[in-house]
Amino acid sequence: MSNMPGDDADRQQANRQGTVGPDVPAARKEPRYEESSYPQTPYGRPAYGEPTYGRLPVVPETETRVTGRRIVQYIIDYALAGIIPALAYWLFDRSSGTLHSWGWFVATVISLAAYFVYWVVIPYAHRGQTFGMQLLRIHVIGKNGQKASMLQLFARGVFLIVDTLFFGLVGLITILASRHRQRVGDHVAKTVVVPIRYGPRF
Repeated sequence: MSNMPGDDADRQQANRQGTVGPDVPAARKEPRYEESSYPQTPYGRPAYGEPTYGRLPVVPETETRVTGRRIVQYIIDYALAGIIPALAYWLFDRSSGTLHSWGWFVATVISLAAYFVYWVVIPYAHRGQTFGMQLLRIHVIGKNGQKASMLQLFARGVFLIVDTLFFGLVGLITILASRHRQRVGDHVAKTVVVPIRYGPRF
């Protein structure tokens, strides 16, 4: 049986309207964002055109504008982190005999252990925060928006040696000249410091 001309006109009109018949949707679909394509980030899916490392979005520059708080935080942390090393060197320097000859070595070991706990272990266990960061409500995360690993925190801590040169001016100048406000240790470890409201939930 041949099709009537009216049937062809009705079918063409239905196709233009997005259907091919009664209650039958057209085959075309709008492209959808696949949730599994990217890991979840603090603000959800990455924005269009946002720079990425591989498949991970980079933390927005505006979230790293906390330089003033970082200066105050560093002063607090520098004082707190130096308490145990200062006591260790003072106590072993006052000792005598065999203990005195090994005093500086023992004090150095104690100091390195104290610094490791303060700058690596504590931040890793507490949302990337030292005690100073908790007071100023900032924390360290990976530049990709994920939790900073212990290796990243360790690299960041080691490069404090460079950042504290000339009374901390090396670190401060590097931060001010950096797009994401990163000191030397942050550049090496690929970390950033952001407000506590931004970052992974851990």
